[in-house]
Amino acid sequence: MNLKDSLLEAHSLSNTTKIRDWVLESKKNLKKLMVLFLSPDKKCAQRASWVVSKVYDIKPEWLYVYERELIAALEKPIHGSIRRNSLRMLQTMSIQEENQGKLVEIVFERLMDAKEELAVKAFAMTVAYNLVLPYPELQSELKIIIQDQLPFATPSFKSRANKILSKI
Repeated sequence: MNLKDSLLEAHSLSNTTKIRDWVLESKKNLKKLMVLFLSPDKKCAQRASWVVSKVYDIKPEWLYVYERELIAALEKPIHGSIRRNSLRMLQTMSIQEENQGKLVEIVFERLMDAKEELAVKAFAMTVAYNLVLPYPELQSELKIIIQDQLPFATPSFKSRANKILSKI
């Protein structure tokens, strides 16, 4: 399979599923996909991010070795789908201690960015909550950040925010 051509062929669930199935045949295929996910080509990276997310749904353990790359992708302004899909995966990963500080910093920034997509903010909120549980001072900071967002939030964001705030 010419992976890049296949990604650019169509932006559809059926094409994403076809590529996902090919990727699941081998970790070497996943490595090829991750190169495109991390590429500066906006369209290619966007479509690769959806496939990566679908691979994670079936084989999450395959993506654990790419934790740093997923975190680094959060800082690239290429496309919101890359941040959204990265955070979607990171919210259920057990983050290595050496990556936690950087990730907390990034998700707090995403939450405070008025221009950030709401889906990115929602996933960032969950990642932040998971990371700050052992740190009461960071829990307080997260609480303030979330409360600042509530007056402008959508009902779905408020729902997630209220669930997290009730646990802090």
